[in-house]
Amino acid sequence: MPFFIKIYLVLFILLLLSNIIFHSKFKIKIIFLVYEILSALYMIGMIYIYWSPILMEKLNPAVTLPLILILIVDIYFTTLGSLNDLGINLPEIPQKSQETAKIISILFNAPAYIVAILSSFEILKINHLLNF
Repeated sequence: MPFFIKIYLVLFILLLLSNIIFHSKFKIKIIFLVYEILSALYMIGMIYIYWSPILMEKLNPAVTLPLILILIVDIYFTTLGSLNDLGINLPEIPQKSQETAKIISILFNAPAYIVAILSSFEILKINHLLNF
């Protein structure tokens, strides 16, 4: 695994920890906190798998299925949804700042999404479910 990916993973974990603090500070519904933790751990796992061919060969193709759900939910909440949909009311943070935070989130998570998709394709190719 390249050094810059290790740095990215450390930053990803720090972002996860800050999101946990954010969720606890604003008393956001527990289901969103659980989703945040599980999706981040899944992405970290998929990044690790991408640079571990031995592990990738042993995985069942079903491990790629959560990626579809994670992408759908993340796209919804970052482009179509709002913080109010999550039950979050942040009157002290202007709407423009909330939108900026969404954009930063998309940009920061994009490498994880890309590597997770690449990992999924590799797992499917190894299991002969995808031929290209």
